[in-house]
Amino acid sequence: MGALHALALNVRYAFRPRKPLLTLRLAKAVVLAKVFRQTRLRYVDFAVDFACNLRCEHCFAAALAQPGRSTMQAADYTRVAAQAMRLGAVNFSFQGGEPLLFPRLGEVIAACRPGRNVISVTTNGTLLTPERVAELKAWGVDILTVSLDSAIAEEHDRFRGRPGTFEATMAGIERGLAAGIHISLGTVVTHQSLHSEGIRGLMDLAIRKRMILYFILPVRAGRWAENTQMLLTEDDLRWIGEQTRRSPYLRTDFQANLGPIGCGAAKEILYLTPYGDVLVCPFLHVAFGNVFEDGLATIRTRALRVPQLAVYHQKCLASTDAEFIERHLSKTFHAEKLPLRWDEVFGPEDLEGGK
Repeated sequence: MGALHALALNVRYAFRPRKPLLTLRLAKAVVLAKVFRQTRLRYVDFAVDFACNLRCEHCFAAALAQPGRSTMQAADYTRVAAQAMRLGAVNFSFQGGEPLLFPRLGEVIAACRPGRNVISVTTNGTLLTPERVAELKAWGVDILTVSLDSAIAEEHDRFRGRPGTFEATMAGIERGLAAGIHISLGTVVTHQSLHSEGIRGLMDLAIRKRMILYFILPVRAGRWAENTQMLLTEDDLRWIGEQTRRSPYLRTDFQANLGPIGCGAAKEILYLTPYGDVLVCPFLHVAFGNVFEDGLATIRTRALRVPQLAVYHQKCLASTDAEFIERHLSKTFHAEKLPLRWDEVFGPEDLEGGK
């Protein structure tokens, strides 16, 4: 897939005539990235809560839950969003758990200035009733990223841990499309599922309905911390690469950047837990700081001292870079409490310029 074709599709998903200030900010972001080659923050992903109505086979979020710990309030989201926008962020995303269970979702979306930013919500889709879809649109939500892992109902339901999930999710997708909200699919693939009828059916669905499908690579995190059987082979990765080149609607996160294709963690992407811990990716359970203690710019600069995060790395650090996983990420596999602090995972020898 050509870079310009990918960029055009990204712009189509983000463009909203009813948000003229967003249009100006998107244009500025594209010019700074493509013309002036500036590497600026693009996307901030907030996990608003870890409660969920499903029990997914691969769940990573439950490993980060710390009941009783103080959580971010509306004023904190306002402060962090302002810091992120100064660093270049134009997209704020909300996930969980299941974010539609979070009673203050509208409040935290409003804190992130939806008139000036792309607002996306990652959901399992089962709670997308007509009333909820209308509410999300009124709040300024532009994109719903819906988890869908097979075009075969029984397979999807088994993976998500509840019968009837596929039917409810598909109904939610149709309601979102009918309301004019862009839909993207988040599809977890494994070595066992990648070439299956269920995945092929989802690819066909995405292309037919002009929805972006993101291949979510399997990660040793959460309930899959000990699972190595699901990891992708080099042949699997080559096949995914072929699919992303043949259609702009099939991609990994590597194609979502404003900058070069590759891992955007830290450079363009940050992920925050409900407790203010700042990770560079939902699947790398390493905190580079906390927004109750440091500013976002300081935390991002700290993360960029890790050489693999300072560049658009060509392997997924959480899924396919075996050396990075063995040397660094493996420290999180048996940790009693996550995320680990950055200095528990990276020593002075692992950072640019030493300690």
